[in-house]
Amino acid sequence: MSSSKETVHESDTHESTDTHESTDGCTDTHEGTDKCTDTPESTDQCTDTQYLSGVSLLLTLSSCIVSLFIVALDQTIVSTILTTVGDEFNSFERVGWLTSGFMLPMACLVASYGKISIAFGRKTTLIGGIIIFEIGSLISALSTSMNMLIGGRVVQGVGGGAVQSMVMVILSESVAISRRSLVFASVAVVWSTSSVLGPIIGGALEKISWRWCFYINLPIGGASLAVLLFGYRPKSNTVNSVKERLQQIDYLGTILVSSGIVMVLLGMTLGGNEYAWDSAAIICLFVIGGVVCILFIVWNFKYSSHPIILGEFVKSVPIMASIISAMFNFGFFISNMTYLAIYFQVVKSASSFQSGIDLLPLVIAVTVSSLCNSIFIDITKNVKLTMIVSGVLSPIGTGLFLLMGKNTSLGVRIGIMVVSGVSIGLQFQSSLLSAQLEVDTPEALIMVTVFMNFMKNLGSTVSVTLAQLIFTQTGISYIKKVVSDDIPAETLISNPRTIHALPLEVQETILDQFVRALKNVFYFGLALGVVCFVASMFTTNKRIPKGEEKRGDDDRGEGEEGEEGEEGEEEEIKDRC
Repeated sequence: MSSSKETVHESDTHESTDTHESTDGCTDTHEGTDKCTDTPESTDQCTDTQYLSGVSLLLTLSSCIVSLFIVALDQTIVSTILTTVGDEFNSFERVGWLTSGFMLPMACLVASYGKISIAFGRKTTLIGGIIIFEIGSLISALSTSMNMLIGGRVVQGVGGGAVQSMVMVILSESVAISRRSLVFASVAVVWSTSSVLGPIIGGALEKISWRWCFYINLPIGGASLAVLLFGYRPKSNTVNSVKERLQQIDYLGTILVSSGIVMVLLGMTLGGNEYAWDSAAIICLFVIGGVVCILFIVWNFKYSSHPIILGEFVKSVPIMASIISAMFNFGFFISNMTYLAIYFQVVKSASSFQSGIDLLPLVIAVTVSSLCNSIFIDITKNVKLTMIVSGVLSPIGTGLFLLMGKNTSLGVRIGIMVVSGVSIGLQFQSSLLSAQLEVDTPEALIMVTVFMNFMKNLGSTVSVTLAQLIFTQTGISYIKKVVSDDIPAETLISNPRTIHALPLEVQETILDQFVRALKNVFYFGLALGVVCFVASMFTTNKRIPKGEEKRGDDDRGEGEEGEEGEEGEEEEIKDRC
């Protein structure tokens, strides 16, 4: 390895001498090596992770951030080409699937990548995810029909889920928890900036060709892949054969959770649009999907020998509180970003490019608050305080969006977005760190990180789907009450740009109803913010260990003991393992 290792804990068993045994199977030596012992019951309890430094850390961080950036960018860049693509393929009624087709596999498959990465390694899983994402991008760019384009987006989503999960796992494993908040802040910056840059870049590329919104992923993803291949070099897992590794994956659980979630989300997406809510198709999707989800829960927690979701997580109030808080916080972040962009484009008549500029106050607030939070955590080691502050600001920030109207001034809009942005920025790293403080083993670190990403993806997908449902159904109802029958309300809601083609007095009437429908979405976001606030109160009270690991294979520092010696030693061992 080109970098110095502060701590080592992977699936390989390392020899050591003069050890002090701990209760979680990890042993610590005076010579600077750690050993994680495997038990007959679980050969994959420990996973191989090195704390990186110097050039190796820089290359690993760069490749991970770039990989995450193109995936995050792809969630919003498509919003600028929906009308163009719908017209080109004469299939405007299906453009919504360009977003749903990407988000569904991300939400469904993320949970399975934890076990896959334990069996085959984080680097291998991330490389596979990048390659799949690149293949999906190429399919989308070369599409000759709407079906082919939607298929390409699905492939992108499969790869994007792996990228998103593995980036967080690799970053968690590469940096000691005492320094992790600074690294996680970069993730917050990526998510927030990509949400704004997506429409801006997409609007610029659309002038050349909408296909360049997908071609752009190829060189960026290729560069990220090259840096990852040569810059990140974890130790290989040589303990288990390929057959043994394959046996560690819960195939039935993966099928059950994926199919169950897909059916429920399809019911939510298609209901009221392509099918009536009381139609046999929608009822079957909800009923069968619900039953399959219940079967997954029973299988995962009672029968599976390699569960996708560890039962200890569900039983832990602090872990579930952190995950629920992050899930709902990220949910209203994505839904609010989506409909704020619509607000600027329709109500304020902004272009896709200009709407991205208008969202900058929110992005800047997320970025600055996340960076300040990382410094605060690094100094105080206190995660609970920022979780509570974020929880308090969540319903306040979202509730302030209800003040947005046709004539809202620039200053008021900026103030509203700043409050919401601070809430989101404080949550990004705090929620994951809060959950990670509650786990003791390397495998649990991987699984809780993946579980957090799974729930955040599920939360964002469900929240956007519900927000779209609320906006569409109420918007159509409001508009039908104020316009004549010869003006199709469904078309005005599905393609709002057509509003500006109507006579001015009709536009004003419709925009009033449009704002009413948008406020219903913000009421929904307010409810999510309240749940986020309540959950934040039950997160862990533990602080990040103060001990700093020294650089070097044989010069690893000891963690500082707390006032109660045994408790301090246990926290130190947990941090190393």
